[in-house]
Amino acid sequence: MSKEIVVKVENVYKTFHIPHERNSSLKATVLNIFKRKTYTEFPAAKGISFEVREGEFLGIIGRNGCGKSTMLKMLAGIYMPDKGKITVKGRLSPFLELGVGFNPDLTARENVYLNGTILGLNRKEINAKYNDIVDFAELEEFMDQKLKNFSSGMQVRLAFSVAIQAHADILLIDEVLAVGDSNFQKKCNDVFRRLKVEGKTIIFVSHSMEAIKNFCDRVILIHEGKILSEGNPEKVAYQYERLNLEGANSQLQADTDNQWGDRRVEISSFRFLVDGKENIFAKTGDHVAIEVDYKNNQNHSVITNFSIGIYNEGNKCFDASTYFSKPFVVEASAKGKIIFNITGLALLSNSYIAKVNKYNIDLMLFGKEPGEVYHVWKNAFTFMIKNDEKAIRATGIVNLDYNYEIKPQ
Repeated sequence: MSKEIVVKVENVYKTFHIPHERNSSLKATVLNIFKRKTYTEFPAAKGISFEVREGEFLGIIGRNGCGKSTMLKMLAGIYMPDKGKITVKGRLSPFLELGVGFNPDLTARENVYLNGTILGLNRKEINAKYNDIVDFAELEEFMDQKLKNFSSGMQVRLAFSVAIQAHADILLIDEVLAVGDSNFQKKCNDVFRRLKVEGKTIIFVSHSMEAIKNFCDRVILIHEGKILSEGNPEKVAYQYERLNLEGANSQLQADTDNQWGDRRVEISSFRFLVDGKENIFAKTGDHVAIEVDYKNNQNHSVITNFSIGIYNEGNKCFDASTYFSKPFVVEASAKGKIIFNITGLALLSNSYIAKVNKYNIDLMLFGKEPGEVYHVWKNAFTFMIKNDEKAIRATGIVNLDYNYEIKPQ
């Protein structure tokens, strides 16, 4: 028997009106009192509908500005929808953006009582839970300081510590893992596991795909105010990563600040191919080709070298250049193509330090010597390694062809 629906969102719309001019003083307000005000409309929700059942751990993901946090604020009653209907059965405990429910001019101790009261706890209950709240937040020596003197990480720890003590049926959690050290994130993960075992209903917004896949039963992907995809966490997280990476690559290729050189010979375009098809995802062992189109802007032939670098979080993983083998000659005003083949991609999707699976490509055309720069395209493209964890039994950056044997003495 399916569990009861405790959250129902039906065809919800929400638009914000952002003024083109802001009056920053009383004088400006008086002078512009009769001036016609103009606005830019920003639609944060465009016909969103979904349901959440009792005990479900629902993830909401999407790029910045897509409407995730607005959706949580409408569920919490902070914003009202312009159109549509939201039905919630049960008591909510919202952990939303930094500062909601807190007063920066009060001490941390006073804010525990203020926020606890907002979440439905009486003074006796807060007294009983106070030590647990402070211990979880690890802020005992700072509780009599004003909140405005706290770092963002300290404020998050305190807010989350209060939120999980509330007698709530439904928890709304927005980006708790985005701020805080690794020890606090581990404690949050432990809380998520406990709440899931207890059958709490949780609606969780995060950019951490690892957390989304580890905890969520179902995931909704919001894009430009609409639900783009909904369902299995692994599949929806993959769609989000693709969307995010495509957006990042579009920005990189439009950015002229990451390109320089005298452009005697220039890179006109490039493609990243996996097994012969354009893609932004690859697996360890795939055949990868980087195709680079170039053109000579001179009316005479030019000796040219090509180099490519692959980086992971600023660390060079690979660099190759025709400078170490043989340069080539580009005839006057000619165009051409460089096809750089990697027959077996030896990069991995994990390291011992973190889930590092994004790699950046740098491209460069230069003359007889590296100092004679024609065209450098820094961070021209970002691709991601997506492996089946069961298929690749190694971590790190590079996959080595290895075997081992055991010889008992």
